[in-house]
Amino acid sequence: MTIKSDDPPPVPLADIAVVFSRIGISSFGGGLVAWIRREAVERNRWVGDREFLSGLALSQVLPGANMTNLAVYLGLLLRGGLGAVTALVALLWLPSIFIIFLYEIYERLHGLGALHFVLDGVAAAAIALNIATGIHAIRRSRSAVTVAVAGAVFLAVGVLHWSMLLVVACLAPVSIVIAWRRRHG
Repeated sequence: MTIKSDDPPPVPLADIAVVFSRIGISSFGGGLVAWIRREAVERNRWVGDREFLSGLALSQVLPGANMTNLAVYLGLLLRGGLGAVTALVALLWLPSIFIIFLYEIYERLHGLGALHFVLDGVAAAAIALNIATGIHAIRRSRSAVTVAVAGAVFLAVGVLHWSMLLVVACLAPVSIVIAWRRRHG
């Protein structure tokens, strides 16, 4: 089998491991989406926005943790099954060790009021990163219909507190029909 000269070389497994380890240890909660996007799309140019957003959507409807699903998806795109395993293990191993360490500290300090302020700040930062990623995705879309669907999801989940399963059941068919109509005229 020959590789075309215009095909990019495969991403080294070591690069996948380093990037996903750095993401895993340096971001918190919902902020992972923004970090993964920045690394995979902007910094390393491993995938385009369309591929990333497709993977993000898929990772959110599959069972399991969204970010581990996204890591597996990206690893699979980059290097197949071994890339998927590498991305997943790299994403989880440092944070797992770190969380055990933090638990031990928390057990000793949980009575301090200042600790709760720090945790509230971390939660606010994760929310802000999620909102920033959503705004970026909406800006990249040049379709009013796509923005309307995103707005409907935000309204249903964020404001009306509907279950994600209900929102997906209602809006996924709408999104599929819209995408099909765009491709087939």
